[in-house]
Amino acid sequence: MSKILSKDTRWFLSIYSILLLAYPREFRQEYGSQMVLLLLDCQRDARTAPARTRIWLRTLIDLVRTAPREHLEKIRKDNTFMRNLRTDLFAIGGCVLIILAALLLLNYGRSHQVSSILVFGFALDAIVFTGVLGNLIVFLLVKLTNLRPLRIAFWTFLIVSLVPALALTLIAIAVDPKFNAPNVLIGYVVSFFFWYGLHRLWANKLKPVEPA
Repeated sequence: MSKILSKDTRWFLSIYSILLLAYPREFRQEYGSQMVLLLLDCQRDARTAPARTRIWLRTLIDLVRTAPREHLEKIRKDNTFMRNLRTDLFAIGGCVLIILAALLLLNYGRSHQVSSILVFGFALDAIVFTGVLGNLIVFLLVKLTNLRPLRIAFWTFLIVSLVPALALTLIAIAVDPKFNAPNVLIGYVVSFFFWYGLHRLWANKLKPVEPA
């Protein structure tokens, strides 16, 4: 390409390539070639020295006006990404700690026959199961879709609580007539309200405060 360009045009492109370094790298990768082609067209249309001077002035003015703005936008996006990452890690860590606490508490109650813990054993079982499965589904759907997170949490935990509770109850009753179906159902109901309540509190915490 350089062989068919004039000496002035090649010099113009060299200077402009240096000026483009004032923009963020991502911006140059996305729009740099289009900007170069546009300026080449303008430079070809400029038949006189004053016209070429006006092109340079417009280029410099545009650079001074837009380059700082693009850098500020990049900083804003980076900060938003880091804030979202910290929020996601905090939420995941909290869910993992709750699940581990429920699991450890349940195992301790069973191994030491602590009646006060075993009373809530069905609820703890459900909290562990729906916590692992439900939160994984909620996290993936929130990241992969544009649906409202609170609505995703509601329907996800309703399904992962209702379906296993009914299936487990029907199967267990068929195998063991003495199976305590009401406690299982109550446990999954408690689990649903527990996890959905946490997601609701989390959504309210993340909701921006409107200025008075």
